[in-house]
Amino acid sequence: MRLAKLLLPWVLTAAIFAVLLAHIPVGRVLAALQGARWGWYLLLMAPYATAYFLVDTLAVTTVVRRFHAPVRYRDVLPVRAVTYLLALVNSNVGNGGLALWLHRREGIPFLAIAGSMLFLAFVEVYQLVLYSSLGVLSAGAVVPGLRDAYLGLYALLAGWLAYFNGLRALGVARPAPGLLATFGRARLADYLVLLGIKSASLLLAILVHHTGLGLFGLRVPLLVLLANLPLVFLVSALPLTVAKLGTSQAAWVVLLGGYAPAAGLLAYSLAAHALFLAMNALIGLLFLPRAGRELWALAAAGGEARAVSSPAARS
Repeated sequence: MRLAKLLLPWVLTAAIFAVLLAHIPVGRVLAALQGARWGWYLLLMAPYATAYFLVDTLAVTTVVRRFHAPVRYRDVLPVRAVTYLLALVNSNVGNGGLALWLHRREGIPFLAIAGSMLFLAFVEVYQLVLYSSLGVLSAGAVVPGLRDAYLGLYALLAGWLAYFNGLRALGVARPAPGLLATFGRARLADYLVLLGIKSASLLLAILVHHTGLGLFGLRVPLLVLLANLPLVFLVSALPLTVAKLGTSQAAWVVLLGGYAPAAGLLAYSLAAHALFLAMNALIGLLFLPRAGRELWALAAAGGEARAVSSPAARS
């Protein structure tokens, strides 16, 4: 069973690419990659990856400061960078590493900080839903039933906020134990602040990809990207494949295939995905010496504390 779980992401990734390449000639994909303006594309993606990292760290710091401890942005920065290395394996592993660091460094209960990471992910998902639905209202949707799906998601959000915020406003007690503790404490203002931070990152991504597509000779209207790029991000966030490969490329081709050649979209999505991961890894490596020393010190301190509290040490 464990072996099957390890192999399944690889099998699914290979299967998606097999389907894509059965319909898209490899030669055309390679030609699209060769025809790209790589120098300008690198100059575009390097500052974008840096800006994403800075805004992402700001979002994490804001949540931790609001609900747990007065951490400093400059302290979170290197550890957040190193978690990008862990996220190359799985994004949940990266968030788990960050939660563990906060647990050990600040003494925050692990379940509580894990719940705050869940709160962060919740807002991020609904940020994608918000902008995608606004884009769909303006530009239309290529996915059947998408409008109904949005209505269901907004109904779920309304019920969620009514439970955690509406009942509290009426003075009605509502349980929010364990992983949901952060939702129990969050105010509407907390959602809006985090939405604003995440929105800056998303809107920057839309502008960057709009420019990047042009450097690959592809012309996709900005409004169309607003409607569909959040959906691409939602699909690629599903922990189904290796390093989010396959699902992301399929989403680019299916959602935007009516506006640009499939081979070009596949080439661009592969280049953007690989380059963004590589730059995140580089950021992580640059901060690894500083963060590594702190993580090692925390691990050593935890080991000493366990030794002192052990029965042998007390006897």
